[in-house]
Amino acid sequence: MPDGGDRAASPIRPVSVRAGLAILAAVTALSISACGGAERAAAPPSAHTSAVPQTRIMIVGDSQTEESAGDYTWRYRLYQHLSLTAPGRVDFVGTRNAVWDNVKDVDGSRDYVNPWFDTDEQAVWGLTIATATPHIAAALRDHPTDIMLIMLGRNDVLHASSVATAPAEAAALMKQFIDTARTVNPNLTIVLGHVLWTGLDVDRMSAFNTILDQSAGAWSTPTSKVVIARSDEGWDPLWHTWDGAHPNPDGEYVITRGFANALAEVGVGGRYGPVLGGVSWPGKGRQPAVAPAGAGQVTLTWPATPGATQYFVEQRVVSAGEPGFTRLPGAITGYTWTSGKLAAGATIAFRVVPVKGNMVGQGGPETLFAVSAAR
Repeated sequence: MPDGGDRAASPIRPVSVRAGLAILAAVTALSISACGGAERAAAPPSAHTSAVPQTRIMIVGDSQTEESAGDYTWRYRLYQHLSLTAPGRVDFVGTRNAVWDNVKDVDGSRDYVNPWFDTDEQAVWGLTIATATPHIAAALRDHPTDIMLIMLGRNDVLHASSVATAPAEAAALMKQFIDTARTVNPNLTIVLGHVLWTGLDVDRMSAFNTILDQSAGAWSTPTSKVVIARSDEGWDPLWHTWDGAHPNPDGEYVITRGFANALAEVGVGGRYGPVLGGVSWPGKGRQPAVAPAGAGQVTLTWPATPGATQYFVEQRVVSAGEPGFTRLPGAITGYTWTSGKLAAGATIAFRVVPVKGNMVGQGGPETLFAVSAAR
């Protein structure tokens, strides 16, 4: 798929991410301790934090790393963790900062759930090791890097020329990628993430990951260590993706744990705590406009929720004293819905609930409508 250009425009990009780091650390400490993260929270950065040399980290990956509109991304989860365990000491770098718009099927969206983190990255939807290699040297020259986190190879394994040798071919491509990166920085620390299986490809992905495990020592040099991130530990696409391939909030924490522990191994940040799971998608419906549609019907229209692929409509008959909303049958693709004939004289509250793949979000603000009394 096309990469959609280098850097998306960002009208809400913070002037200085690190200026608000202390606030971010305080606000996110509770959520991290509840959902996994630092085994103990670090103190907020002191006034001397800026004097500490920063470790520049480039995150390279495909759609499972870039992620899409309406996601936090595992990059955000990792930034949260490092903000607590290595406050002010890490700088994410790269030529990009966007997510994929999965509804319009284009790159360049800035619709993160929370864009207030260091979004710099080197991840592209559909990226392979083969297509990344010709561009990595230029990216490293433009954005000097100390540690490179890589989660690539899935697309190469899926599309390699020979099913029998696909994992070995992909591993050879990874070695070329690392060698190319070292032409710019021979002291680069490499963190290789295990690729994530999504279904019937489990054997091939496992074979590729095994080759990475077996090769890390041989690929290391006296000045450029290669370590493995067990980003697939406990991974199950049934529970950890929203579409069978791309991480949901639980999946983001699983991936983050693997990379955080690998970074701790090379002296950056602390080890990750337990990943508890059960984190809901935070997408929230927008308030619908309600207009008469004739014959006792109404038509609802509403703005899009970033990343949502479908919507549910829920109603509550206020005039009948109903305490809660009832979800109407059928998910809607689009941003409008027309009711059947409603009870004359009833007052009804309507709201919209977004859906992204298999994730159901939160109901948005309600809109009341009074149905005309029968004549």
